[in-house]
Amino acid sequence: MLHSSYLHYAQLAAALFVVAMLAVLLTAYILAIIWARVYFYRRVNFSPDMLEAGLPGVSIIKPLVGIDRNVYANLETFFTLQYPKYELLFCLESDSDSARMVIETLMEKYPAVEARLLCSPILCGVNPKINNMMQGYQTAKHQLVLISDSGVKMRPEALADMVWCINQKDVGLVHQMPFVDQRPGFRSLVHSAYFGCSHAKSYISANCLGITCCTGMSCLFRRQVVDKLPSGLAYFGRYLAEDFFLAQHIQSRGYRVSVSHYPALQDGTGEVRFLQRRLIRWAQLRTAMVPHIILLELIAECLAAGLLGAWALPFLFPSLNPCACFLIHCLTWLLADYAMLRSCMDTAGVDEKPQFGRVEFVCAWLLCVGMTPLNLLVSLSRSEIVWRNRRFRLSWGGATHEVSSQQKLTNASSKPTL
Repeated sequence: MLHSSYLHYAQLAAALFVVAMLAVLLTAYILAIIWARVYFYRRVNFSPDMLEAGLPGVSIIKPLVGIDRNVYANLETFFTLQYPKYELLFCLESDSDSARMVIETLMEKYPAVEARLLCSPILCGVNPKINNMMQGYQTAKHQLVLISDSGVKMRPEALADMVWCINQKDVGLVHQMPFVDQRPGFRSLVHSAYFGCSHAKSYISANCLGITCCTGMSCLFRRQVVDKLPSGLAYFGRYLAEDFFLAQHIQSRGYRVSVSHYPALQDGTGEVRFLQRRLIRWAQLRTAMVPHIILLELIAECLAAGLLGAWALPFLFPSLNPCACFLIHCLTWLLADYAMLRSCMDTAGVDEKPQFGRVEFVCAWLLCVGMTPLNLLVSLSRSEIVWRNRRFRLSWGGATHEVSSQQKLTNASSKPTL
């Protein structure tokens, strides 16, 4: 009898904890939606004093390997930025890289833009992206450095916004939240449903709580802070998650990390299976760096949270139907995700109007919701990371060792990026 009483109280405590967790998740989601709607695409103006002193120059490092989808259109947006002083440093791994012709064509089309093509990577660690970027970093002329992946499209006013953000008090790094350039097609919608829903919620919540969530997809930082390390940017070549440790280092120096008002617009036309591989790789990196976060991610996802709620609520209120609780939970989550996605879009902009219907969104949403817990479980079962046809093994804390750089991998034609 005593054992039964203890079991009942344990179940009661667990049920109350689940209900409290669901309330926290709902509150966090509502706040993230409001934050995104108020913060994103907000126009900023430089102070007269700053304009009089002259805006600082920016060195934009673009590491490229091969040809991505829509690479010409994406790279061209960097030649048309509305900013008075910047240089473009295109970093290739070899002279024969197929991206060279695209870059040279753009350089001929925009001769007034200061741009250089570099083809001599510097080996400084296991991270191929850092190795490729070092040639640009060493020749960069300005103290503000922007790292931008090849698949990112830049709005004309985005660079000025990032410079404005980094000139706020004690800001040492500004990053753009990963999002997707709106294009027609189901593939693009799946990418949007992931990056504009659950990922956006987690990203915004982490940023508001001061948790490091920076991605190296597009980030602007103060070079003098990084150069305080003995080897500068090369120091981060020992990690695959160089963006996480870069932001962590800048914060350790007393600087803040800020989010740009403009998300990073990725090309979302890649196949869904390549997106899944990318998300699994990211989950593996998070497991190595902050292992406790995986458990939190699992219980904070739609299906797991819904199943827990379907048990907890009927336990506390026996008249409730578990199936009805689960379905209502999923419907609420769906509506919140749709509101989150719309908040991440510039609904006033011509280029970002929705290119999908509600039924299409529901299908893409169901795919993402079902894929997320599977990705997390798969990441826990793998001890090696595959990136750019190379295998790496992670140690606790994020240090990385290459297993084999010569082994050919299946589906090597795909080239997902971090």
